[in-house]
Amino acid sequence: MSATNRISHTASRILTGGSASIGYGFETAFNTVQATIDKTFGLNAKVTSLTLNTSQVSLNKLGQVEPTKFVFGQQQGSLGVSFVLDDTESHKIFRCLYENSGSNAQTSSPYNYPTALGENSTGVKSPATITTRIQVLNKGAADSSGLMLTRSLTGCTVNSMTINTSIGEVVNCALEMAFAEESTATVETAGTNFIDHAAINSTVMTPYTFAHGEVQVGTGALSGSDSTLVKVFDVQDVDVSFATSAELLYELGSHYAQNSFRKVFDIGGRFKTTFKDSALLQYVIDQSIPTLETEVLPVASNQTTGVGLSLTFENAAANKSITIQFQGVSLTDHSTSGLEPNEVLYEDVSFKAKSSRIIVDSSA
Repeated sequence: MSATNRISHTASRILTGGSASIGYGFETAFNTVQATIDKTFGLNAKVTSLTLNTSQVSLNKLGQVEPTKFVFGQQQGSLGVSFVLDDTESHKIFRCLYENSGSNAQTSSPYNYPTALGENSTGVKSPATITTRIQVLNKGAADSSGLMLTRSLTGCTVNSMTINTSIGEVVNCALEMAFAEESTATVETAGTNFIDHAAINSTVMTPYTFAHGEVQVGTGALSGSDSTLVKVFDVQDVDVSFATSAELLYELGSHYAQNSFRKVFDIGGRFKTTFKDSALLQYVIDQSIPTLETEVLPVASNQTTGVGLSLTFENAAANKSITIQFQGVSLTDHSTSGLEPNEVLYEDVSFKAKSSRIIVDSSA
């Protein structure tokens, strides 16, 4: 049986990102194809990387220096997506950090990922996965009917998510994912198996910007069940990262991953602010003093729970907000810049957290 000729075009063809689109849908179980692709990552969504590998192995034989045969093992795929955080749709992807595929999606605001702040509140062993669909409309003189290349990536598992913004910028997000399977790259008539652009585009989304955000640090004074928070003024930029350290699980007899599992949930970030006093610096110094060795930012006395650090993006005009709370926060390092004539003095602080919670209020 002859091999299928997969080269369909002999003429030159140049396509741009204007021909491409991306969407996703949540899977009910790992690597279960989600037919309805009606969700968007956010504004200005784009694919930053897409790689498919078959773990090719060369077999050799005695008396010959050239390979005799190629065999193939695990299919391994990676996908990078970046987007601008909006006040309506972007929060849905947070399920991939805190929930599993069998859990029911939250349907009303406020959304809580997870429901409670605290260690082991994010103890999901198999994270929620998505089917990501990428399509390229391949329309030209050779195919005026409007053919389309469709790539369906199933079992997409979020390994890491970063959120960052700085003065004059929107709030940028980036995802790094591994996916379990891509079984075919299909060329089909536009409209078949299509991303539901009508559902995606019907939603009015407003981007969050740096002007919508603020950073707050716990003081240790009790206010209800949480530590009192005070705003850190003159913040120049902020970065937050979530790493699920998820890995795909394979089995004998299959090229494709059968499940995914999480390891340590690594939460951290940094922010840069103008220098005001020695509070943040002294906290880092105290970690090296034997009688102190302060492990985490202070919370209320005798209080095992409490917010040590909080990051909020609020669109007050639309009554919408995203608040990221951190518990068990430790400042890992402190750097100073501007110690020279006629320069602004800045302090740049990095932190790690034991747990986190994201609260989304999208009630317009």
